[in-house]
Amino acid sequence: MRRKLTLMVVTITALFISYIFVPVNSQADTQVPVTTNMATIASIASRQDLPILLVFSAKHCSYCELLEEEILKPMILSGDYRDRVLIYKVMLDGGNQIINFQGKPTTADELAIQYGVFVTPTMLFLDNQGKELSERLLGINTVEMFGGLVDKGIFESRQKLQLRKKRLVSNLQPIESETLKKAN
Repeated sequence: MRRKLTLMVVTITALFISYIFVPVNSQADTQVPVTTNMATIASIASRQDLPILLVFSAKHCSYCELLEEEILKPMILSGDYRDRVLIYKVMLDGGNQIINFQGKPTTADELAIQYGVFVTPTMLFLDNQGKELSERLLGINTVEMFGGLVDKGIFESRQKLQLRKKRLVSNLQPIESETLKKAN
């Protein structure tokens, strides 16, 4: 009996110590991935049939920091968005070289100009070809309301991708039927 009690106390103590000293995955450790290659992201989006949430950001932009800390990092940390959207950011300061959706070299500034981005943060909801799927979000206002707008953009983007997929499948079916008839 005494041995079992000692074992239980040791086990509980070990669990308590590991809880205190083992680092927990925190929001501070979570990062919004910075991209320098849109073609690679497009390939991933195509394979996984997901929209891309692309944020144009800047280092010393307090609104960008607010967006990351209150919206994007919690989205990534929760894991709830892993199968719904690819989240990346493009940094506009520093003249970063990037590869665009067509696989050609450009700069972050040129990409921003291409999309008509003049304010940070700007969030775009894109398909795997870089075309906008939902209304873009500029800046950030009330965090609670903004989170709903982000979810709405993701939902609309996913719906448009699914609709395109259904149209593609329905357009292919008659061709396959005619091909089979001719083969017989």
